[in-house]
Amino acid sequence: MSLEEFDYQTLLQKTENEELEELAVVYHQLGCHSINLNRAISFYKRSIEINLFYRPIDYELLSATYSNIGGLLKQRTDYDEALKYYRRALDIDLRDAKVNQLKIADRYNDIGNVLKDQGNYKEANEYFHHALNIQTKNISLNDPILIKTYHNLGSIYCLMKKYSLAFDYYEKSLEILEAYLPLQHLLLIRTYNKLGLLYYLMQNYTASFSCQKKALEIQEKILSSHHPSLATRHFNMAVALEGLKIYEEAIYHVTKAIEILQQTYRSHQHKIGNYQRYLSELRKKL
Repeated sequence: MSLEEFDYQTLLQKTENEELEELAVVYHQLGCHSINLNRAISFYKRSIEINLFYRPIDYELLSATYSNIGGLLKQRTDYDEALKYYRRALDIDLRDAKVNQLKIADRYNDIGNVLKDQGNYKEANEYFHHALNIQTKNISLNDPILIKTYHNLGSIYCLMKKYSLAFDYYEKSLEILEAYLPLQHLLLIRTYNKLGLLYYLMQNYTASFSCQKKALEIQEKILSSHHPSLATRHFNMAVALEGLKIYEEAIYHVTKAIEILQQTYRSHQHKIGNYQRYLSELRKKL
């Protein structure tokens, strides 16, 4: 037994029953604030142990702790274990008649995202739709809470190559984003980018270019002039312009992308090489 484990067991033995409730909360909070992933999981598991075996169960705390462990395990790419903990959290919430239904929707979204990372797109899609069904029954159709679920559905349909469905959900997300969030919000940039890529896949190059341009205009206001994200945006614009056969302007944007990356980090040498090869191919089309 490690010294830390010995101290933990000693603490439990010396703690009165009425104080164990606070101790479970303390370990939960230690998990929340720990910057070390493994230590955070350890703290959460101790909170669960106290909650389950040393006092009347606080199901709200237990659900939150299971969910937090699931999130940390997902970060560690331990997807099978993450699913176990997320599903335990969902099971607890489903048995609680007083639980906020939007909380259950969050659980479905969490499980769906793990399934997506595992490549189980069909089942992930089902969980995302469960989340959406709950949300649309409990909030208005333009509530910002829906943005996350719309993005999840857009992402999963894109992975399933059902681009028109993906487009519909990203469009719904964009409508809410433009109405409720600041125009510099990073999620707005991400949505314009996703729509731009979808338009490209659907061979609507004009709309693709327009979305990438809108994303660039926002990024230029909040990022430094040599930020690598700007290079990606210029490159995406070049690709859309190539689809339109506007080669000179495409060359301008890919050249701009190369110039930005050359000002930043050596780690971008591989990407610079790819961009330079693409630039050579564009010049042949003039």
